[in-house]
Amino acid sequence: MAESGKEPGKGVDSARLKTTLELDGSPVAVAVMPEPPQDLKRWRRKATLCIMIQSARRGASFYCSGSSIVCGGRAHLGMAQSPVRDLEGFLVHREKLVASREAAHRLLDLTGERAPNLGGYLAFSPLEKASFTPDVVLFVGTPLQIGRILFLDAFETGEIDTVHGEPLCSGVIAVPITTGKIGISFLDIACRAFGRYKPEEMVVGVPYDRLPRIVASLEKSVAGSAKPNLILKLLPRIINPR
Repeated sequence: MAESGKEPGKGVDSARLKTTLELDGSPVAVAVMPEPPQDLKRWRRKATLCIMIQSARRGASFYCSGSSIVCGGRAHLGMAQSPVRDLEGFLVHREKLVASREAAHRLLDLTGERAPNLGGYLAFSPLEKASFTPDVVLFVGTPLQIGRILFLDAFETGEIDTVHGEPLCSGVIAVPITTGKIGISFLDIACRAFGRYKPEEMVVGVPYDRLPRIVASLEKSVAGSAKPNLILKLLPRIINPR
């Protein structure tokens, strides 16, 4: 569980990650907390989690309570009940995300199983500014950038250790906390609309304790800044000679 007031951790160089991966914005540190952190400003308006992630990605540091979250994300993270009373009906008739109440029930059961239930407050910050220990770090990027992160994580082990989950809050926050695996989200339709994500963007959530090995692989792996073998450079010419 994350604790307020600690440094984000040794060996985690957010600037190197941003530069090497050519990220648009910062990696976002996220923590679920039982008490409000004393050194962060409170988020002052009602919003969805996908909007808050975008704000932190662009430089803001803050915390919010479950009551500030106007989407089902607060329930998906085990922070509070959903603000929508008939959530199954909402998913079927309003969002038109699933075809029936039975399908909605299955979706909600799955996200409920992943809820970490660690507290009623959520802290956000650009990784390089985080004053708390994150539970998970989110990366918003293109498939190429996300693929590089996966291979940097697998550089020492050879294991691609991921779980795909939707919606965003469940897939890249709850899943990494509850499973210890990297969570992948292709950004559900409502999330893209509310958060104004680009069509080519997706998100991964990396458990914080796995981040140092990703940073350590940056200069060793071709997914980072290591130069590829000559044969890899020549491969396009070998496959498509002119």
